[in-house]
Amino acid sequence: MEEERILEAALVLSQKPRHDTYLVELANFIAEHVGVKYVMIGQLSADRQHVHTLVYLAGRELLQNYTYSIKGSPCENTLTHKFCYYPYDVAPAFPGDKDLQDLQIESYLGSMLLSEDNEPMGLVVLMDEKKITNAAFAEHLIMVLSPAIEKEIKMRSI
Repeated sequence: MEEERILEAALVLSQKPRHDTYLVELANFIAEHVGVKYVMIGQLSADRQHVHTLVYLAGRELLQNYTYSIKGSPCENTLTHKFCYYPYDVAPAFPGDKDLQDLQIESYLGSMLLSEDNEPMGLVVLMDEKKITNAAFAEHLIMVLSPAIEKEIKMRSI
């Protein structure tokens, strides 16, 4: 089965030696195999009110990182529920989230990243202008890669 092969490749990728663009490699892997336009890997601020992107991909292009408020965004719900999936109409559901409006985001899938103390430390966010159709597979893929992403974020924070 194709999904099993991809998950096995994700396991191999998660065990690769680290390098400067490791998070970008992981984000590209997710984008390619889930088929989404946008992938963000972000670190939560100390006050848990903002996320600073460490990787922001748009159509496989690496964009400049930025910091955004989670208030009134689907990321706020992701941090409450650990996982969040909005298959349709995510931009209208969060009218105060200017980025969703500007990018005309239809679908959102977010997963919380945890520290060694099981505290929220960041997010992996997938977004697209169309429905993310394979959400269960996307969630599983993120779960496989999360330990490597979390370790990388921790190493950058030291």
